[in-house]
Amino acid sequence: MKYPKILQWTFVLVLVSLPWIYLAAIWEKLPETIPTHFGPSGAPDKFGDKNKLIFINALLTGSLLVVYLIVTNISKLDPKRYALKQQPVFNKIGIAVVLFLVCVNLFVLNWTIQQHVVGLKVFLILFGILFAYMGNIMHSIKPNYFAGIRLPWTLESEANWKATHRFASKIWFAGGILIALLAIFIEPTVMLFIMIGCIFIMVLIPAVYSYRYFKKEKSGQA
Repeated sequence: MKYPKILQWTFVLVLVSLPWIYLAAIWEKLPETIPTHFGPSGAPDKFGDKNKLIFINALLTGSLLVVYLIVTNISKLDPKRYALKQQPVFNKIGIAVVLFLVCVNLFVLNWTIQQHVVGLKVFLILFGILFAYMGNIMHSIKPNYFAGIRLPWTLESEANWKATHRFASKIWFAGGILIALLAIFIEPTVMLFIMIGCIFIMVLIPAVYSYRYFKKEKSGQA
């Protein structure tokens, strides 16, 4: 289902306003000196003036709006207009990224208030859900210059691109669900390394699959 751009932007602007509303609500309760960096234990190891939160919020807000603007206008930026027919897919990706980054912003603010990293388990679960969502729509991405598994052999062959993204879609969806489930039970500091390993595998396996498909195509076996 397609939604008018005005509704999409209204939804995005409501999302990006949430950290600002939260910051305004807690501003008077914040001490003048707040943590600006947290060590491996989750305890703060650097401090600064609380006005830095305004800068951090502005930086995150600006970044995610730029990302959303680019993703939702990929069809206009694509010189050969390959992305024109799949702009709705990129719009979904844009909304998902904005939602995730807003959650990151809220987590950072909450860590500042709590003076400690808390809820990291939930943070990692959200990462898993994001990967699963990306996997769920990856098979819909057609050849383009901006998104997807853009390897020399996938860009050279539409059949390779299609097969690789169908395969990668399953890998990313399963990998995302696995990350989310493991994050529930495993200590966050350990889970962070497991997640990095999972992401490496989720990227490597489709790349190898794509290359093997390329070799088969080249030999006439695909």
